[in-house]
Amino acid sequence: MRAALIPMKDFAGAKMRLAEALDADARAELARAMLTDVIEACRESGCFDQIAVVSNDSEVFWHARECGAKALAEPATLSGLNDGLTFGARYLGRRVAASEIVILPADLPLIHADDVRAVVDALASESPRIVVVRAGDGGTNALALRPPEAIGLHYGINSADAHLAAARAAGVEAVELTNERLAFDVDAPGDLALLATLPVAAATAGWLAARAHFSGTSA
Repeated sequence: MRAALIPMKDFAGAKMRLAEALDADARAELARAMLTDVIEACRESGCFDQIAVVSNDSEVFWHARECGAKALAEPATLSGLNDGLTFGARYLGRRVAASEIVILPADLPLIHADDVRAVVDALASESPRIVVVRAGDGGTNALALRPPEAIGLHYGINSADAHLAAARAAGVEAVELTNERLAFDVDAPGDLALLATLPVAAATAGWLAARAHFSGTSA
């Protein structure tokens, strides 16, 4: 069994680094659109028996279910991305019996189903293995694990290198996969400026079109 795991804290507080360019409502709608695109790419890929969104926010739960994903409630005692994803990986591995998982962030506006398939294909092995797709800033924009707890999670600054180092330390085979669409995420105003020039996925394209309409500018 294979599962996708997508972390999403909440919409209301999403993308605070974009506050100088977008108000709270616009940031929330952008976060919602990108999460939709990530879930849809996972669904279209046909790779997963289950797609789970881990969060502590009821609005995210409703949206995940509407998109056909499982809402996985993060315990209130946990704190931070690594704790939430560790909980999700353990749940999927131990309670759902997933033999491998693919962790994808919720802010990949260029994602295609083919990108997801490429990560899954790179994970194929009879032995423990991880696959890492590096973000443009050195973070981790896809992390596939076989088994789900093959290594500890080290999201944060330069996390791609940290995950590869964890695999080496654990004696787990590691594959670094280059994928330009997965490498692009939206964290800073400069990333936002690029969106209108890139082939974004459907829900994000809809957000861009609506924003252009209300601002009276072209996307």
